[in-house]
Amino acid sequence: MSSNPQFTHGSVRQRLELALTHEMRDGEEVAWQAMKLARIEPKGFAIWLFAIPWTAFSLFWTAMASLATVATDDSVGILGWAFPLFGTPFILIGLGMLAMPFVPYFQRGRILFAVTNQRVLQLEMGRDLTVKSIPASRIGDIVRRESGDGTGSVEIALSGAIMGVNGRRTTEMTLGRVDDIRGAYAAVLELSQRD
Repeated sequence: MSSNPQFTHGSVRQRLELALTHEMRDGEEVAWQAMKLARIEPKGFAIWLFAIPWTAFSLFWTAMASLATVATDDSVGILGWAFPLFGTPFILIGLGMLAMPFVPYFQRGRILFAVTNQRVLQLEMGRDLTVKSIPASRIGDIVRRESGDGTGSVEIALSGAIMGVNGRRTTEMTLGRVDDIRGAYAAVLELSQRD
């Protein structure tokens, strides 16, 4: 049974906004918030320069190993298929790399960014709610990347590494791709000047 049943009803956006409300501390107010947009970035396809040859070679190698196994005597048995099956993880890695540019589309409506008068928040709704929080005192350099349509991202360098969501140390946080990127930038800039 879930300890937060209030996060299981309504649309994902409503659940994220409710979660944000529950995250607020005494005296904390939201200065800016937005949902991550489902934009497929052209630069994300750069990985295909590596992924296409990797996947093609993995498929070719596995096919050749399979043909060689089939062409041999039937007495080879199950051990004979170990060599062709060895290529399967490499094929899956290749397919994963080919899918990477499309990840933002699948994250559509599942990530909420917020800037309060105390910190920067990222709330992500998957199977579980994941909250990433950066206090104002940890905000370092801020870079805004803006497209012609007013959407973009804000990259925040952190003063000193912090433990990230996945257990690894992280030195930056990115708000984006979102609408009203100038509003996001202004809110982060104002927050950074509080300390």
